[in-house]
Amino acid sequence: MIILAEVLFAMHDIEVIAIKGLDSAIIGTTVRDGREVLAYDYDKAVEIIVSNGHDVEFAERFIEEAARYHEKNGPAFVYLDVEEENYDIFPPEGVTVH
Repeated sequence: MIILAEVLFAMHDIEVIAIKGLDSAIIGTTVRDGREVLAYDYDKAVEIIVSNGHDVEFAERFIEEAARYHEKNGPAFVYLDVEEENYDIFPPEGVTVH
């Protein structure tokens, strides 16, 4: 079961909200509304939720709701598109979100 964790985790004196069960979808942090928040790979998050027995529609609704939880440093979801056809050059290995 995947739930929005109410517990705030300290990361170098920064409090963020993590979603239990989606750890492997975390790609880093980003800044939203002047606050640093965890950034999740959207597609990976959907994949994890579906692998836990939910359908894609449920996963997308869950992520939409979680992304709206920004009043308390809620997470951001990022669409990663690393297909060569969308760039002049293929992005370097190990590129991360900061």
